[in-house]
Amino acid sequence: MIYNFLVADMFLPSSLGDVLAEVLSVDPLAVDTADVDGCLEGRDWEAPVLCDYAVVHGDLAALLEIQLAEQFRRPPDTAELASVLSQRLNTVLLWHAEEAIPSAYWIVTPDGMVTRARVDQSEGPDLDYTVAVVEESVPRFPSARVHLLPEIFREEGIATPATDAFVAAVDPERVAPAEHPANRAREWLLLWERLVRRMAGDWAPTGRYPLESYVQDLGTRDHLDVRLTTAPAELREPLARAVEELDAVFLAHTVGDRGELLGRSAMSGSAVADGGWWWHRCPVRLPWVRPGETGRP
Repeated sequence: MIYNFLVADMFLPSSLGDVLAEVLSVDPLAVDTADVDGCLEGRDWEAPVLCDYAVVHGDLAALLEIQLAEQFRRPPDTAELASVLSQRLNTVLLWHAEEAIPSAYWIVTPDGMVTRARVDQSEGPDLDYTVAVVEESVPRFPSARVHLLPEIFREEGIATPATDAFVAAVDPERVAPAEHPANRAREWLLLWERLVRRMAGDWAPTGRYPLESYVQDLGTRDHLDVRLTTAPAELREPLARAVEELDAVFLAHTVGDRGELLGRSAMSGSAVADGGWWWHRCPVRLPWVRPGETGRP
């Protein structure tokens, strides 16, 4: 098992070894810790627990890699170990998120708060890290902007049965060229369905969704409206059937507000007023609003 962390504050190697020994139920001598940029002579490369760290710059202090030997049958998962280390070393730890996004990380603070972050690394020989965005305020990074991360939501897997049914009806072998009307319609339909399925699931798994992403998703319904009248005849009926199904889900999870929310929050009032009916409704629960706030006009 290999763990990789970014650490906000420098730690004493001996303190790290003691914590790992306690967590993993091994003798402290079974934990070998070393600075990879220092002298590595005398390391116990056969130790059950190998810890390598390297000093970095910017908002963070160190990179930390922990390797466990095969003797550990039930090692802690990454989040669990990060939480313990954060509390015991009294510092913030970060680790890579599951999504294939290089800048996306999880953060845990000593008091147990877990949130997401965007971490930027400068180019060049020096390892310089900037915690640019956090989804919840983290006092250790006062310069970080507090904002939901749209890139995280774009990577989430969401079932899209209506889109699948449309593709099965118009291009079952998936041989249509990328610019074919069937593919263009599928792309807009997929994005619209991802939104309404999120709404139907109460914005699972986090209960959150960025306002900017929501506005972009409404724009996909604009494109579908055009496709419903301009697509070749053989596409219109299956496309209309799919859109009707998804519109019904959207209607069930929104309320009419004459476009006041979006006109105030994201666009000019005139732009919303001139938009389709979907611009004149808002979610029953606003997923970009923090608990205790209404976010409504």
